[in-house]
Amino acid sequence: MNSEITAILTLYKTPLSKLNNLSQYKNFNPVFFDQQTSGNSRKILKKNLNFNFRYYFSKKNIGLSKSSNFLLKKVRTKFCLFTQPDIKIDLKSINLLKKSFKKDKDIIFSGPSYQKSKKDKKNRFVKKLNAACMLCDVKKLRDIGFFDEDFFLYWEDMFLMNKINKSKYKMIFVPNAKAEHMSSQSSANNMRTTFLREMNFMYGEFVYDYKLKKIRIIKVFRKIFQFLIIFFFKIVFFKLKDAIINLAKLLGVLKYLNFYCKKKLNIF
Repeated sequence: MNSEITAILTLYKTPLSKLNNLSQYKNFNPVFFDQQTSGNSRKILKKNLNFNFRYYFSKKNIGLSKSSNFLLKKVRTKFCLFTQPDIKIDLKSINLLKKSFKKDKDIIFSGPSYQKSKKDKKNRFVKKLNAACMLCDVKKLRDIGFFDEDFFLYWEDMFLMNKINKSKYKMIFVPNAKAEHMSSQSSANNMRTTFLREMNFMYGEFVYDYKLKKIRIIKVFRKIFQFLIIFFFKIVFFKLKDAIINLAKLLGVLKYLNFYCKKKLNIF
């Protein structure tokens, strides 16, 4: 068991047939936060995963920011591996991520490559990383602050990286560390999943702009009007899938409008 790294993963309706992928983290003190996967998912995990892990279950989907922060508070090691159930990364790559921290005392995150190209071999400092899999110095992250819980699913990583870029801390890209993002494994690949993804992405984008003071309320109403027009246009021409996606984006903007009003009225 690696005494310096804890792997943390949030599960959300993760297909039980895909949970075996979690065994790659058996040597990294894994901690799972399970949201709505199954009422007996813990028993299934214990039956199929032949190693020790910590497990927390929520009947309610509290979002990625809150679940990640919950898990971070459980970490007692120097490093934390942020990853997802549909990520494949081997031991060699994780060790390369860990080794990269020796380059500079102010490194807070290191991230792998998702490309198979062998041309890019040199580690380099970057302004952003793919948040699907990152190794983090926990003490430094506590110093700068965890994820902003106003975000639900998307853009929380971009906002955190924006904070990092304004601080003394650095992020490093490690191209020789390889990870694979397997499609359609985090949750069921269906229209409902697509709907929720589009809605939460749009909501997150507006919250991000709000946090950076880059948005005016007139833009919100302009977007609402735009998505309404497109929605009815798609209905008229029987493009139902496109109509549903536009409806999801519309609801994302309305969700943000609700967030905005609560912030302005200080009722959070």
